[in-house]
Amino acid sequence: MPAHGDARRISEMPELHARPKEQQVVIEAVEVAAQRGLPLAPPMVGGKPINKAGTLPRQTPWSRLPPEALAKAQGGAILDSLASLAPRMAAVEREIEKLITTPIKLIADISSHTMNAGGKRLRPALTLICAELCGDDGENPSPKAVTCAAAIELTHTTTLLHDDVVDESDMRRGRPTARLLWGNEASVLVGDYLFAQVFVTASQRGFGELMQPLAMATAEMCAGVLLETQTRGYLQMTEKQYREIIALKTAALVDCACRLGAKAMDVDDEVAGKLAQFGHDIGMAFQIVDDVLDITATEGRIGKPVGNDIREGDVTLPMIRAMQVAPAKDKAEFERILALTANDGQIPESDVQRALEILRSCDAVDFSLGVAHGFIDSGLAQLDGFSDGPAKTMLHEIAGYVTSREK
Repeated sequence: MPAHGDARRISEMPELHARPKEQQVVIEAVEVAAQRGLPLAPPMVGGKPINKAGTLPRQTPWSRLPPEALAKAQGGAILDSLASLAPRMAAVEREIEKLITTPIKLIADISSHTMNAGGKRLRPALTLICAELCGDDGENPSPKAVTCAAAIELTHTTTLLHDDVVDESDMRRGRPTARLLWGNEASVLVGDYLFAQVFVTASQRGFGELMQPLAMATAEMCAGVLLETQTRGYLQMTEKQYREIIALKTAALVDCACRLGAKAMDVDDEVAGKLAQFGHDIGMAFQIVDDVLDITATEGRIGKPVGNDIREGDVTLPMIRAMQVAPAKDKAEFERILALTANDGQIPESDVQRALEILRSCDAVDFSLGVAHGFIDSGLAQLDGFSDGPAKTMLHEIAGYVTSREK
């Protein structure tokens, strides 16, 4: 199968382990924006940003629903193969609940709505597993490891709140987003509050060494999203630029999750670095598979509209590959469709479906999955020096899940 050949080729690429520097990516975002004549901030009217349709944010029936009318929380789901983590994950959930408890009802409502929307909780699970791999007791985990896992998940939740505002998303995980229910302003401010809570936690006595990895991961995520917004509809993007974007916006926090699990057990930097690299590679593969699922999955399975990357103009690896191998006619048609978002236009649904047909008709999906498998192979190689046991087995299972998942 072509994907496996690509996996071997990608795993041998020296730049696989290269980490983009967030400062350079911000500079690049500014340069790309200048070349394309794009502003680095949305146009404003009366102090409020104008959305893509050129109108002020709309009112919807959802915005008038009382919180008690929302669906009941689904709880934090973890993979069946990680069932042994359940007691520790419950401890993480209790720690998160403590961090988001507040007498301010709006903050509590938005925080609970977002945290209880389900999700895989892979990042905190990785923190706990990496701590176990470095000597933590699986039955009586280190409180420090549990707190690190909670801080990681809270950081991830903050990014979801902000991303939904940036992307004007109405649905996430099959539920209305916080911005749809409570508005953009409240969503951003509550995201800021949760982020502040992360650093309140990380600044406690004994947690000082956590500040730098968390701060670095946050800076990297912001830089990655900034570059992503400036390259929307930009089909001249290279594979290298794409890897830089996802390394920052997605892999940085997975890297941090694994690093903090190791550092919670006071291991040396070399050991923590190997697990951080494992997290980086898993995060890269996770995002690539996400981009593939946006083409191949169904809305009911992934909880959001299929083809959303096309609607938003986010250039992904399958799109870059299609521009390399698609017939000239299909390539020109795809460029026309994606150009609509570059000019702040709305893509007709018929064009979205046509773009999906073009992506599915070439080897864009197989090629991209091959790249994802290459990152998985690279990540698993980082575990070779660790002793066999339940923790190492779980990391292998997570790696396998990343490329086989359907949502």
